[in-house]
Amino acid sequence: MNLELLQILLNIVLIIAASYIVCITAFTIGLYRLKERTYFFNKKIPIKVSVLIAARNEEDNIGKLLESLYNQSFDKNLFEVIIVDDHSEDKTKKIIEDFVNKNKDFNIRVLDSEGSGKKAAISQALHSAVNELIIVTDADCILNLSWIESIVGFYQENKCKMILAPVLLSPANSLFEKMQVLEHLSLIGSTAGSASIGFPVMCNGANMAYDREAALEVEKYRHDFNIPSGDDMFLLEQFVKNFGYNNVKFLLSKSAVVKTSTCKTISDFFKQRRRWVSKTKSYTNWKIILTALIVFFFNLSIISLLLSAFFIPALWSLYILLTLLKFFVDYPLLKSITNFMNQEKLMKWMLPLEFIYPFYVVFTAVSGILLNVNWKRN
Repeated sequence: MNLELLQILLNIVLIIAASYIVCITAFTIGLYRLKERTYFFNKKIPIKVSVLIAARNEEDNIGKLLESLYNQSFDKNLFEVIIVDDHSEDKTKKIIEDFVNKNKDFNIRVLDSEGSGKKAAISQALHSAVNELIIVTDADCILNLSWIESIVGFYQENKCKMILAPVLLSPANSLFEKMQVLEHLSLIGSTAGSASIGFPVMCNGANMAYDREAALEVEKYRHDFNIPSGDDMFLLEQFVKNFGYNNVKFLLSKSAVVKTSTCKTISDFFKQRRRWVSKTKSYTNWKIILTALIVFFFNLSIISLLLSAFFIPALWSLYILLTLLKFFVDYPLLKSITNFMNQEKLMKWMLPLEFIYPFYVVFTAVSGILLNVNWKRN
């Protein structure tokens, strides 16, 4: 390779690396600025809640979710649950209906989806909801018993339009599961940190809340309903456009954590991640786009150095150096969020993951953009 060309490429790598350091350091500062605390519902300021759930083929999980909703510490007279069944082909709807018949004191409705996919189901539930605060979770989640109360208390205190909250993957028994949990925690840490500095670039539809009137307003401006995935991220984009970055807050409270399952197979894992990535080509928010590009190209740079090192041995040291740099930059953020989630024991897997992670990021990014995906269908 021409030395001049090599020098240009190395300069590009250094610029990308510097951008990555700035980005992750900013998120880390934001995460450390957040103060973990418990929020309680102020009964003097009554707020009613609508919990929205889209469900498709969740017969193995929906019962656990219903139980955790029924046992919430929040007054049952102050919240409703709306589940939209997205053309399930198993016993999901029957399980819900049986639960409704056994618990007449519980305000829960199950609707048949008028459209197709999670996005259409959540929109339908939103238009059917009647209460001020909307909380959204997934059909395969298990909720902390103070989940609703914590979110409502935070909403009462902050009066923001959108609330992002933590999601924990579980269990973490096998090595594959441990790496999933650790990788997902890095995303949750970045979500929290970015929101804390007024730069929200991620969210998770398994645990978020928003003002109902605000959601109905922003829906008028959304043009993403033809895209299968991204019910959460496109909504975040539109909330930011309509109400500004400071109206999006992250709730750092153990009471607000929801748990969802790790993927059982590598195939399921990559299908899920491809669904997440596929929506990025339709983003319009420059901060979200820039963050995604920085992360992608930094990981691509690491892989490029590794491959180039087989032809230019002098690059082996730079590859190792860049990988270790990533480790030390990522460590404080991941350490903070694992401590919060009581997952500190997973930190011993962080260094091995740093050598695997670039390949996973580049593969899922490229395949997610090039391949067509559908919610719960492939």
